[in-house]
Amino acid sequence: MPVEYILGIDLGTSSLKASLLDLHHAKIISESVELTVSYPDSYSAEQNPDDWWEAFRTLIQKIKQLIGDLNSIQAIGLSGQMLGLINLDGKGQPLRPALIWCDQRSFNELNEMKEKIGEEKLLQNTANTPLTGYWLPKLLWLRKHENDILQKSRHYLLPKDYLRYRLTDEYITEVSDASGTLLFDVARRTWSENLIKDLDFDFSCFPQVVESTEITGRVTLKASQETGLPEGIPIVGGGGDQSSGGIGLGVIDKGIMSCVLGTSGVVMVQTEEAKIDRKNRGLHSFCYSIPGKWFLMGCTLAAGGSYRWLRHSLLHLQKDLTYDQLNSLANEVKPGSEQLVFLPYLIGERTPHSDPNARGVFFGLSYQHDIRHMIRAVIEGVAFSQRESVEILKDFGLEAERLIVSGGAAKSQLWCQIMADVTGIEVVTTNIDDPASVGAAFIAGVGTGVFDSFQSGCGRFIRYGNVLEPSSENNRVYQLLFEKYQKLYQVLKNYYQNFQLT
Repeated sequence: MPVEYILGIDLGTSSLKASLLDLHHAKIISESVELTVSYPDSYSAEQNPDDWWEAFRTLIQKIKQLIGDLNSIQAIGLSGQMLGLINLDGKGQPLRPALIWCDQRSFNELNEMKEKIGEEKLLQNTANTPLTGYWLPKLLWLRKHENDILQKSRHYLLPKDYLRYRLTDEYITEVSDASGTLLFDVARRTWSENLIKDLDFDFSCFPQVVESTEITGRVTLKASQETGLPEGIPIVGGGGDQSSGGIGLGVIDKGIMSCVLGTSGVVMVQTEEAKIDRKNRGLHSFCYSIPGKWFLMGCTLAAGGSYRWLRHSLLHLQKDLTYDQLNSLANEVKPGSEQLVFLPYLIGERTPHSDPNARGVFFGLSYQHDIRHMIRAVIEGVAFSQRESVEILKDFGLEAERLIVSGGAAKSQLWCQIMADVTGIEVVTTNIDDPASVGAAFIAGVGTGVFDSFQSGCGRFIRYGNVLEPSSENNRVYQLLFEKYQKLYQVLKNYYQNFQLT
């Protein structure tokens, strides 16, 4: 009997990833293609949508080399970086590079929007407090600075949905990704038409929104000719990367949180209803890709990105330096890094400060410190940033018995142990290397009836690995350092406001 597959695609920031679920052997096959990001200035981050499509075409050819017959792909689910804005003209051509999730240039428009609309109205209409990453401030920035682009725009799309458009000719998104626009009624799972009208945006530019498990179209003849995929393969809604990633890690029951440490760091938990945080702590309240469910998440903009920055900086001294070598050096230092603290705000921060002007800091350097302390301090600083999200979720009564950690950091026992010690929660790893693409495949499996439930899909493919218990002694050390970490931002925040970089 020929092998059948479900394909999950995740359009990340640094790579486009694929996970193939082998339905006969319950195995996962992975492949990826690297992507690049343009940073025009210290606030801006962009990617070219056409580069995503070319990467997708390359990825499909790699997949063909792995499995031979692309006719064995039964369905495709899409996942991708959230919050990005693509402006298309009437012919479906991108009018400018996409403003991606970590783009912070709209901070002035954000403040103007808060004054003009009011945060309470935004909360009531969208369940979220305003952040620079969302569509709304980006659209206001375009209106002020590139109004010709806005006037020429006929369609707005989120990153993964650009791939959907190229595959199906349909302008469609789904509820989890639409939640990150600040123009979507998360509680009611539909566009906030009143808000869109009040702000004088053309509603016809917004994509149709569906539940994540719906079939949104099929591979067209043109897309088949461009990619080699057979015509007619169903394309399922999928989810924003954090929504599909939660499903890919098995966050489908109470008492479980996930922490994905990629370029950003995201802590998320499923909820039974849309929840609102009125303390402006950069928390996201989104629709989950499981129909009838929602999730809360906190986001550190530069988590793994901080570690990548450190390694790239040191490559000038040692060209073949690896992350394993960095981890080994950090492991030579005691927990707490001799009171050296790192703030991972390399491109501003989202949770809990919602501050695009924040910037990274090493605090407490002395002659007793060397590069080993700095490396460990970066890891600990990222862990502290994740704990802040955990503490906010606790405010909503969302306690966790275990924290499922994934991303590059999950491969390091040092990183996982530090996460356990800092948060005081049992840390568990899985066999899932890229939860977003795997989750997208699970969603496609449910949407096409291959799986009768998310539980059956997750249970068939997810295997839990290392379990790391928190050290009470290390937790006490980190508790004191965490308090210092939190105080540092409060001391520095006024300086950040008065020291804007250009």
